[in-house]
Amino acid sequence: MREHVEYPDFVARFYDVIYRHLRSHVDETYFLNQIAKTNGPILEIGVGTGRLFSQALKSGADAYGLDVSRLMVEKAKEKIAPEYHHRLFVQDAVTMQLPQRFALILAPFRVFSHIMDVEDQLRCLDRVHDHLEPGGRFIFDLYVPDAGLISRGIQNKVDFEGEYEKGKKLVRIVSSQSDPVNQTSDIRMKFRWDEDGQVREAEWNFLMRFFFRYELEHLVRLSKLQLEIIYGDYQESPLSRESKDFILVCRRPV
Repeated sequence: MREHVEYPDFVARFYDVIYRHLRSHVDETYFLNQIAKTNGPILEIGVGTGRLFSQALKSGADAYGLDVSRLMVEKAKEKIAPEYHHRLFVQDAVTMQLPQRFALILAPFRVFSHIMDVEDQLRCLDRVHDHLEPGGRFIFDLYVPDAGLISRGIQNKVDFEGEYEKGKKLVRIVSSQSDPVNQTSDIRMKFRWDEDGQVREAEWNFLMRFFFRYELEHLVRLSKLQLEIIYGDYQESPLSRESKDFILVCRRPV
């Protein structure tokens, strides 16, 4: 089964405010550098609100974006001129069919974790292969599972507290319970924000899949792609027991 991730309107609304604080300083420089050194068209899978895509376009990259969520794509369109709207697609990465091939395909910020089944994971890798130019690269990232965190879970952790507009407070509270056999985490995010003189609340629940190193190596080996390397962080350090992230660099054979 694929976990269909249609972001609720309140998640899309506050996405940039939260992840500008939590995520951009982690991976933005790495992925924008990969885009900058690529000659040819680039596709970002899981383009979201255009956090990376909009900057890539401004830098002159021949960039395109794809996301399963129509709401998120509409948010991304707000950041770019109308003449670039045709570069954004609402499609599922497992079944995507685009009219061209790319020199680089990216799937940043754990997009692959939303694909539950091995069959669909392989289908996704093969769809990526078919959309790459010969010799083209596919780069995606995932988090390294923390055994302690899998065991104890997360209980009502405030991971963001700040203003989404001047004088208007936003809080996000995260809980997680993991299933180590099926390698899934059931995530619950509670949002609480000030609006029209009232405190509003909403909740979003979704599943994510976590992966281990050799599982990832075998998945790529079973696909049409070739695995070049797995880095342990966004500075391209070797994998080690201290690594928090997997950054996989794959290639379509020439």
